[in-house]
Amino acid sequence: MDSRRAQVEQLIARIADRDRAALDALYDATSARLHALCLSILKERPAAQDVLRQVFQRVWQDGARQPETGLSPMAWLTTLTRDLALARL
Repeated sequence: MDSRRAQVEQLIARIADRDRAALDALYDATSARLHALCLSILKERPAAQDVLRQVFQRVWQDGARQPETGLSPMAWLTTLTRDLALARL
């Protein structure tokens, strides 16, 4: 497992234990990539920022369920981001 994947996986596990610092660290590690995805779908910065907020709210609420998806942590975040952005269209 590469170090980035391991880092994201560990952060999500800590978020499942309600570690707020882990949520901040996950945001720092992934938000640029996820925001770019939102922006590529929505084409508007305010809408992309709103969706990104929703993504991290959902991560806080549902982080414990990530392993159940069968997806890698980054694939889970990307899928969640894409789905929320598409729902916004």
